[in-house]
Amino acid sequence: METSKEIKTKRLPFRTTFIRSQIVSFTATSVDFIFSIFLYHFFSVYYVTATTIGSICGAATSFGLGRNWAFLNKYGKIRKQVFRFLIISVFSIFANTTGVFFFKENFDISFLVSRIIVAVLVGVFFNFFMNRYFVFR
Repeated sequence: METSKEIKTKRLPFRTTFIRSQIVSFTATSVDFIFSIFLYHFFSVYYVTATTIGSICGAATSFGLGRNWAFLNKYGKIRKQVFRFLIISVFSIFANTTGVFFFKENFDISFLVSRIIVAVLVGVFFNFFMNRYFVFR
């Protein structure tokens, strides 16, 4: 039988965490998009503001699911994880917001298509690696 110390240090294989984190990312991105699209289309909130609010809601979803399921690090010190997560979330929200602005303003790409392009780029190339190796290590 495993002791609690062994459970705390057990790490899932890269492939498993990658697949799980992509499911978490999809879920968090869905929450993000629901909020941002709802705010933009139904309340006429400026698209940059709607993107930021949606990103914050998605980040909260991502932290909870990432900690407790994707990276199985619910035994880590939550204050330390939250602090690290906030650091990468600020960059991620900035990248999402400026990326949407960049595509919409420079290429006249629709809000939704811009959100999808940027979410995939930031999620796969930044969020996964930062969560695995910095937040939930």
